[in-house]
Amino acid sequence: MLRTMRRKVPWIVVFEAAMMMRSRWKQLPPDDRQRLAELARRSKGNPLNLTRQERADFRRIAMGLDLFGLARDFVPMGRAMRRRR
Repeated sequence: MLRTMRRKVPWIVVFEAAMMMRSRWKQLPPDDRQRLAELARRSKGNPLNLTRQERADFRRIAMGLDLFGLARDFVPMGRAMRRRR
């Protein structure tokens, strides 16, 4: 199953998404990047591992990444990929 999934993933799209996310990450101030990474490590993928204040801090910093803007920028690429098939 993993082999067939690997073939179906358009790797250029994955690369573009990673590059877009990296540019958003670099726009954050260094102290926010450090705090967000620290909170992500502490949570171990489960937001319930964080206190209410830490979750609020995580959300505040994550809003600075403008993930909705990232999705909006990424949509044209997805449409182009669907047309080629």
